[in-house]
Amino acid sequence: MSDFTKRFTTGAIGIIFLGILIYLGGLYLKFSLAIVSAFASYELANAFRKIRIRVNLDAIVLGIVLLLIFDKIVIPEYFAIIAVLVVSFIMFLFGNYSTSDLTHTVFIFIYVPFIFNLFSQLPRKFFIMVFLIAFITDTFAYLIGSTFGKHKLIEKVSPKKSIEGAVGGVLGCLIITLIYSYYVGLNINLELLFLIVASSIMAQLGDLFASKIKRITGIKDYSNLLPGHGGLMDRFDSVIMVIPMVYLIYYFYVL
Repeated sequence: MSDFTKRFTTGAIGIIFLGILIYLGGLYLKFSLAIVSAFASYELANAFRKIRIRVNLDAIVLGIVLLLIFDKIVIPEYFAIIAVLVVSFIMFLFGNYSTSDLTHTVFIFIYVPFIFNLFSQLPRKFFIMVFLIAFITDTFAYLIGSTFGKHKLIEKVSPKKSIEGAVGGVLGCLIITLIYSYYVGLNINLELLFLIVASSIMAQLGDLFASKIKRITGIKDYSNLLPGHGGLMDRFDSVIMVIPMVYLIYYFYVL
């Protein structure tokens, strides 16, 4: 099976699975996102292990479980961060963990499970907006960059990305997302334009951030879980950073 066939098959299955989750929503969606965040956290922990950083996965799993429980008993989700901190402190005091291990553990929990938990709180149209922004930004950045790209964006992190591609990604995302926003009934104003542009920029920063971690840890992909795509972090790196931005749109326009 060719790489293209693998990528296409995995992508098609992913889209179908995502569509089912969006349709079901509720606990099905929240639980599925918790599982995805757990696997993505493991991929990050495994990457950091290459540079001798021991992430406390037990604390992260506890935090994920608490996020699910707190949602049901109306306790603010940020208390899960405190719980992860406390467990990490205990492991630091009584276990063979360094301060670097502790900080990376808390970082991974906030970076992946905590942000994914925000994802599960978004209504359907904003949930779709996250993927729309990430996908359109990546698509336009690739098309414009491969056609007109001459100036490197951050060559030492991602040699193939260009400034022209980055700008094209933002403009393409702005146009398509504004059309979608109008279709779903959002009020089009300067605040929305700013947040969409910021979301597109964050999508690209998320991609670059995850790429830099791969370069630091010396890995090509985070895992081979998704044939033709790599790991979950390889597919969700830009999505992760878009989630808080779309949550802001939801907060300002709905809550």
